[in-house]
Amino acid sequence: MKVNTRNVFAVTLLATLMLTALSSVTLAQQGEPPSESKIPPDMPIDALQLNKTNTTPSGEIESIQAMQTNVFFYRNFTLMMNSTENCALNMTLDPQVKNQLLSISVEPNQTMTLAMNVSASPPQGEAVMNQTLKFYMGLEPNSNLEFEAKLRLHINQTELSQELGREVNSSKLTWMYWNTTQAQWKTVESYMDKNGYLVCNTDHFSLWTVAEYDPELIPENIHIFTIVSLVALVSVASIYLKRKKI
Repeated sequence: MKVNTRNVFAVTLLATLMLTALSSVTLAQQGEPPSESKIPPDMPIDALQLNKTNTTPSGEIESIQAMQTNVFFYRNFTLMMNSTENCALNMTLDPQVKNQLLSISVEPNQTMTLAMNVSASPPQGEAVMNQTLKFYMGLEPNSNLEFEAKLRLHINQTELSQELGREVNSSKLTWMYWNTTQAQWKTVESYMDKNGYLVCNTDHFSLWTVAEYDPELIPENIHIFTIVSLVALVSVASIYLKRKKI
């Protein structure tokens, strides 16, 4: 019987392509399916889902195609991200960070590389916030590009209160970033959206956190130099008044 070599080649090629596709799917599925509570409530139907629930990334490079929403399900952390330009994300996650669901939307003026480091405590040199959610996110782009971004952290008050061992007042939660010039945390106008995210808009990336903030109280993270300056000022004023009375 004569064998049609063209047909054999076509079948072999098709089988190879199918195996490659299945291999790619297997690589994307590196753990148990995420729990329902860790699936973004507003995840687009056509979002690219990468199941890595047995992974705590450390310097892992994730490729995000322009205009494509990617959802990364890591161990104890879910990241939903989209960009209007191609983005290479260098992701590092502290194993101590627990059960956070984060969404980032960014509109850069060019392709970008973004280093993202999420930890349960701030880097050395930055003040620790009181009433924080034990969530600190360092974002560092590869260049001084211009962009607009939206940061969203999903707030489950019951889960947060259980994990932190205290009652979390969601009405006082706000996004904050570390101002390196003034060496202190700065609040950013934030609001809760209909899907339960705490939202803020920004045009810069640095070290970010979310904490309960009461403007009527002196923040625990006030810089030591500020305190010293205030004390010195009061002391000088007191000496001046005493001399004036004499």
